[in-house]
Amino acid sequence: MNILTSDISFFICTIAVLLYCVFYYYNGKSPQRARSCVFEILMFNMLFASISALVCEILDFFHSPEENFFNYMQEFFLTSYFVFHSLLAPFFALYVVLVNNWGELKSLKGMILFISPALFLEIFVLTNPLTGFVFYYQDNVIFTRGPMELLIYAEAVGYLAFTVRQILIYKAVLIKSNFVALCFFIACSCFGVAVQFFCPWFKLELFAEALSLLGVLLLIEKEDAHTDVMTGVYNRQMFIADNKWHIQSGRKYVVMVITLANFKMFLRMVNGESLNDAVREIVFWVMRNIQGTVYRIEQDRIAVITTASRLECDNFAANFRAMMQSRNFFEDKSLVLSTSIDIVSVPSEIDSVELLVELGDEDRGSVNSGFLLHREEHIEKVKRRVEIEKILQKAIQNKSFEVYYQPIWNAETGMFDCAEALVRLFDANNGSISPREFIPIAEQNGMIGEIGCIVFSKVCEFLRAAEPKKFGLKYVDVNLSVFQLYLENTDILFKNVMSKNGISADQIHLEICDSEMFSEDAVVQAHYQKLRELGFVFSLDNFAMGYANLIQVIQKQYQHLKLSESLLQNAEQPEMKQLLFEVTNLVRKFRFDVVQKGVETQKQLEMVLEAGANKIQGFYYSKPLEAHAFVEFIRNQNATTNPVHI
Repeated sequence: MNILTSDISFFICTIAVLLYCVFYYYNGKSPQRARSCVFEILMFNMLFASISALVCEILDFFHSPEENFFNYMQEFFLTSYFVFHSLLAPFFALYVVLVNNWGELKSLKGMILFISPALFLEIFVLTNPLTGFVFYYQDNVIFTRGPMELLIYAEAVGYLAFTVRQILIYKAVLIKSNFVALCFFIACSCFGVAVQFFCPWFKLELFAEALSLLGVLLLIEKEDAHTDVMTGVYNRQMFIADNKWHIQSGRKYVVMVITLANFKMFLRMVNGESLNDAVREIVFWVMRNIQGTVYRIEQDRIAVITTASRLECDNFAANFRAMMQSRNFFEDKSLVLSTSIDIVSVPSEIDSVELLVELGDEDRGSVNSGFLLHREEHIEKVKRRVEIEKILQKAIQNKSFEVYYQPIWNAETGMFDCAEALVRLFDANNGSISPREFIPIAEQNGMIGEIGCIVFSKVCEFLRAAEPKKFGLKYVDVNLSVFQLYLENTDILFKNVMSKNGISADQIHLEICDSEMFSEDAVVQAHYQKLRELGFVFSLDNFAMGYANLIQVIQKQYQHLKLSESLLQNAEQPEMKQLLFEVTNLVRKFRFDVVQKGVETQKQLEMVLEAGANKIQGFYYSKPLEAHAFVEFIRNQNATTNPVHI
């Protein structure tokens, strides 16, 4: 009686653990995967097996040598227990296969071979009341194992071996927590099975399996660390992990990335919760309209991994476009979210996770309205971007950027008394890479701070080593990205580099490109003031082509304004020529130096001098030169103008 009571207590505890699993699972259900469906089957399979075992144990109180109703009921529930419990091993093996991205069961033949042993044994279990092959009651009293019960254990061992093999094969692509959870399930279940096999009176097996299932629930199914809090779908981390699994296991699939191009603009325009509601609505629509796994990999990017055909994906894109055009997400119907969709086949078109996470990145921040569908033609741009990022990382590590100097001629003195430092990047496989290509990428991925410090250091080293001031050079313009002004320590780094090289701030002018962020961002302005306090003089690049007006120019106390070559290139048109003259004349009235960029011909030189520009930069005088050639240039040119500088 004591043993019986102990068994009942074990079964009650087992059922309690399983009911907790069910409640916890459905209370905050994670995004659906095929494996999640199998996990649900596992939970209820074990729950029904435990209930059957509990009822069977209770009916033991009423068991009689005489045939009666309770005897039949006990046999029914015991059969029910074997029906459910014998399916535990194959279902867990299937769960592991799904965690491992289908493993070796991609074909119908593989699936049939996998499930056949379980179906074969189920036939024997279901017909046991007629055959007694699995179990029977000797003399209607003593529970006796039949010859087929050993076969059930053998089947379980076979599925276990298959499961262990799957885990070992795909260990490299498993998240560590998943690997730990699967190993815990196997170890805990095997311990319970071994104890109950050798000590049949100690009913520990189901309890051990329930605990192991709880471990799988907490470590694999409840993926709080891998889900987006706002939408409940998987996040960027899981998108990267899943693609690694799929690529390494050789799976063919399609990735779609939906970009909300003007999302950042809407952050300033609408209520935050309204925008969140719009994103949630879009995510849920995607989940309903495509078979696959949905991720929110950025605030403004939603990704899908699917095995759907390209035609199905194209149809999805068309339906998505129609939905976005017909849906009003905000009270103001004039506000429309602009979107783009990138569709790529993996691995035939892209076989790199680095490339996949870059999809749609170029569209972010766009203010253009409408819908764009990117297909094969966009993939090369993404590949090029990732390749440039790798080259930049290597160049930063090796500090292999080169600095060239373009002389600037002073019309008032006739000397080349300043220059602009221009960064250059050369790669063994790609040759020379234009700053117009790599600088925007560096600004977007955060590398611009390191690149800016490398360039600043090289300029200071040049000023110390070559001493170009001996030949008439007063200062060098060094470009400063607005993104560098977001970094707290830019002023400290610059100060330390100058101190190390014995350079004063008046030997370097920092050149800022006119932009909206520089004009309006409070953080940028605060760091700008710190640099001014160090003694730096600032130049404004691309004046008259950006956001700064004359009031802002005066308030920020720029010393030099550089006019864009675009003004000069179109100066043959009467209106543009008039604009060039009026802008130059107006700036000069306020005693700013005007540096005209892009001067290439004698005619252009005469025009900008007539307009009033007092400093000239362009190929007419010199292309950008490496350090030694630049020093030779200004020595020779300035010696002709002023023999003091020899």
